[in-house]
Amino acid sequence: MTKSKGKSKPKSKQKSGSTSAQGHASPSPGQPPEVHDSDSNKDLEAGEAAATQQQQVERPQTSALASIPEDAAGETLPPIEYIGYESEHQLPEMISLIENDLSEPYSIYTYRYFLHQWPKLSFLAMDKEKDKCIGVIVCRLDTHGNAKINRGYIAMLAVSKDYRKRKIGSTLALMAIQAMKDAGADEIVLETEYTNTSAIALYQRMGFIKDKRLYRYYLNGVDAFRLKLFCRPELIGAKAREGMDMAIDLMQPDPTSIN
Repeated sequence: MTKSKGKSKPKSKQKSGSTSAQGHASPSPGQPPEVHDSDSNKDLEAGEAAATQQQQVERPQTSALASIPEDAAGETLPPIEYIGYESEHQLPEMISLIENDLSEPYSIYTYRYFLHQWPKLSFLAMDKEKDKCIGVIVCRLDTHGNAKINRGYIAMLAVSKDYRKRKIGSTLALMAIQAMKDAGADEIVLETEYTNTSAIALYQRMGFIKDKRLYRYYLNGVDAFRLKLFCRPELIGAKAREGMDMAIDLMQPDPTSIN
């Protein structure tokens, strides 16, 4: 038996996927090259950018019909147009709407009193498809008291029952309030039924406060609240004490009630 001069070291075979000198895994024959993190992020970002650009090109334009509001059932609601009072040709529709909505009847002379003197303080909401008046507000602006305060007054506000819950009343009120402010109003007042909590809440969201309770103000015997909006900041401080007195007065029992 002959002795070997020395064991020869076996040649190392490089395993599939082993790490090469550059620190990257060497691919096995027939396998696709491995993509490293840095290259992957670059390719991913490039792919996302291309996809976004393609979506922007292929995205259809929004139609005009899509901007028209829909009701709970998904039906398209008719577009509403807000216009200023123009002439007495609008008066019959205004009277019909107000008589159906408000508890107080007014003569034709009452409407003319407001509309002839302050035509720019009254606005209408129109159903454009039917050319129909579905909302109206009538206001005035004149001096009040010894201090000659410019007081705006919301005399009538009505919205057709079929068109409520669409912010038509609040839109008309805000248009009229802004018009009275532009005309120099120092304050704006209105009366509403004591039991009309939805109307009171609407005006309070606009900044009105309860100024006075008017007992049996309406012909049906219902009390009213007079609500007031101060248009000039300096009037708020001057009226603060008066407002507190009014609040105390509101808590007093009805002096005309029979116990």
